[in-house]
Amino acid sequence: MKRPAVALLIGIFLFVVVLGAGYFLLVGPKNKDIDKLAKEIEDIDTKVNEEKSKYSKLIDIKNRLPEYEAKLAAVEAMIPAEPELPSLIRNIQAAADPGTGAGIPWVSFTPGEVAAGQAAAGQPAAGQKTGAGFSSYSLSISCAGCYSQVVDFIYRLERMQRAIVIDGVTLTPTSAIFNTSYSQNLGLVSCQLTAKTFTFAAPAGGAATTAPAATPETKK
Repeated sequence: MKRPAVALLIGIFLFVVVLGAGYFLLVGPKNKDIDKLAKEIEDIDTKVNEEKSKYSKLIDIKNRLPEYEAKLAAVEAMIPAEPELPSLIRNIQAAADPGTGAGIPWVSFTPGEVAAGQAAAGQPAAGQKTGAGFSSYSLSISCAGCYSQVVDFIYRLERMQRAIVIDGVTLTPTSAIFNTSYSQNLGLVSCQLTAKTFTFAAPAGGAATTAPAATPETKK
């Protein structure tokens, strides 16, 4: 082989060696840096998208704030901060009265006890605390009238703005209301209701206490 050809081959070999060495020494580390930067950019994009999603949710909550406030007001109307027995008695009487309610000729109301505690298996029992921040107290309601009037009265109780849960209903045929006798053909019944209502107020001292005394409301 001629010496110029050998020299050319050696030159090409040295060029390849220098080129490879330059790649591994200069370009290779830069590629690693580029990959690292690309990963950092990807992580930043992910965080930016997450923050955008959170921001969108906050904007949605802000825009729906009046709706949430209305729902909160509805809950507060159903479950007041205090037992508010006087207003409850007035509402029950209004549900029974002729003109404003079912037309029940006689109704009496007796509040029960407010008690702390949680019922077994997570289910609230009558007169026990229903959950964190909620207490319930029992009600005993007696009334008498025509069957249709009594049914209408029960319906009105369940539809009151104040939350009332009917636990039990006992109906007994009768021919006398408040010491006055009537024909049995009228279909009169006496009714005993047990129910409970709720409040955000916890019982004093966290123990069972009696609700403020109220004289049974009686209507002739």
